[in-house]
Amino acid sequence: MARYLRNKQDGFIYDYTELLAENPLVEEVTEEEAFPEKFIPKKQTGRKTGLKLETPAEEIPVEPPVENAELNADASKGLPE
Repeated sequence: MARYLRNKQDGFIYDYTELLAENPLVEEVTEEEAFPEKFIPKKQTGRKTGLKLETPAEEIPVEPPVENAELNADASKGLPE
């Protein structure tokens, strides 16, 4: 098993060496603490919600388009007719 040292101030990880281990600003940590991304489970499953996520097209309400003559005239200023 590999040994690692972590700087207490900035969290930087070093390979274990006797010289660094004597420094009071470092602490020995396990590989899992040093590199947690290596120990993420390969497959995580989510919870079942039980919600109906598909909505048929017939159930979606269709709103009529809103006509605003004043807004349409302002938006089309400068356009060729």
